[in-house]
Amino acid sequence: MRYQLWISLFALAATVVLSGCGNDQQAAQSTGGNTPTSHVTVPAGTSLEVTLGTSLSSESASVGDAWTGSVLNGGDGIPAGSAVSGTVSAVKAAKKGDRAMLDLGLTSVTVAGHRYTVHGSTEAIIAGSTRARNLGAIAASAAGGALIGKAVSGTGKGGLIGGIVGGGAATGVVAGSEGYQVVLKSGTALTFTTSEAVAVRQ
Repeated sequence: MRYQLWISLFALAATVVLSGCGNDQQAAQSTGGNTPTSHVTVPAGTSLEVTLGTSLSSESASVGDAWTGSVLNGGDGIPAGSAVSGTVSAVKAAKKGDRAMLDLGLTSVTVAGHRYTVHGSTEAIIAGSTRARNLGAIAASAAGGALIGKAVSGTGKGGLIGGIVGGGAATGVVAGSEGYQVVLKSGTALTFTTSEAVAVRQ
């Protein structure tokens, strides 16, 4: 009688232990066996400073052409070095009487191996504009200035005078000549503003 009682108690204890192991295994499976991940929400309107990894020219680019780059400064949630990609959203080649233009759009950011769809825009780059000259997108100050100088004096010295004048006057020269394309070299820094919020896994 006592022997049967011990057997019953042993069987009951074994059942309780096995049931506990099953619950632990189920809990581990439900969390993937890992610590739950957290997310940081990057709000719409966030500025992403990006370095281009692709060279682009208004002379050869087409709407929809892809470009890549990396984040220089993205703030919370998007660390420096994160890969980005985008497309050419608008382009216009240079022609007499009209200035070249190149506009890019951001489409995705990759953080820690996870790719997120993020749309963003930047100000269009127009040949002869102050922004284009600051970016080194065209040789407006020097080349445009040289054209102005020749027009003013018709001598070699005029080129030097024009080189000094350059600046805002080059805008009119770009509009009145052909061949002044917007050229963005690899390594050019541009700032994009996101148009939507995105939750980034940490």
